[in-house]
Amino acid sequence: MRDILPKPDPAVQASPSAAVPPAAYPGGIRVADKVVMAFNHACSVGDLEAAEELLVVLEKIAERRIRRFGGDRRRETFTVCHAREHLEWHRAQRLG
Repeated sequence: MRDILPKPDPAVQASPSAAVPPAAYPGGIRVADKVVMAFNHACSVGDLEAAEELLVVLEKIAERRIRRFGGDRRRETFTVCHAREHLEWHRAQRLG
């Protein structure tokens, strides 16, 4: 059976992160997503120092994307804010 859905036009996209399937990226996933996964893993194993450094990297990636593409990049901002809150929650859990 033939696929009847039209293929998306790659020239229409505004940014590399806008509605691009993971298979379209080399390696299958964005660098920012890999940093988020490493951050989550560091938090889950209790390495909060590494998680803090990964949060700084994630903030730099988000800033660069906002500067490059302009406008309101809510997805990146939400990801960074959520990661920051997640790290603070883990710190609070560690302190008791």
